[in-house]
Amino acid sequence: MIRPLHWTLIASFMVFVFGPSCSSSSESSQNQNPRLAPAQPNRTSELAQAMRDIDLELQSVLAVLSAGEEATDFRLTEHDFSKLQPTDSTMLVVGFQALSIAFSSHVSNFNRTPSKETYMAVVGGCVSCHQKACPGPLERIAKRRLPDALD
Repeated sequence: MIRPLHWTLIASFMVFVFGPSCSSSSESSQNQNPRLAPAQPNRTSELAQAMRDIDLELQSVLAVLSAGEEATDFRLTEHDFSKLQPTDSTMLVVGFQALSIAFSSHVSNFNRTPSKETYMAVVGGCVSCHQKACPGPLERIAKRRLPDALD
């Protein structure tokens, strides 16, 4: 008679200890709502943020120009990239200063005379720099080209 009582106590103990972990609502809810990694896991530098801001502006201009409309009401923010803190020093390649000046010139030209041609010059300035330093965004930049890209 002691033996069945012994197994009952062991079974009760196992249910008490392991039972809650099998049906824990917090664990269940974690599996249903997994945490996603942040879109930008690294600290955002001044230079990276300025480029993301310009990218948003380019998307707006692209939408208007792609629809066949004029972009006369658009102005791009003029940044001096050479004075902004990069994510790390590997971004500051030989020629970065010159590329930064050229890009600023393209943005100024677009702001003076917004058109498909001056827009594509700005996008070309992005490509020129990112081919030398930080090639990661090149695929994203390619999406800023006009569908009937001017060659």
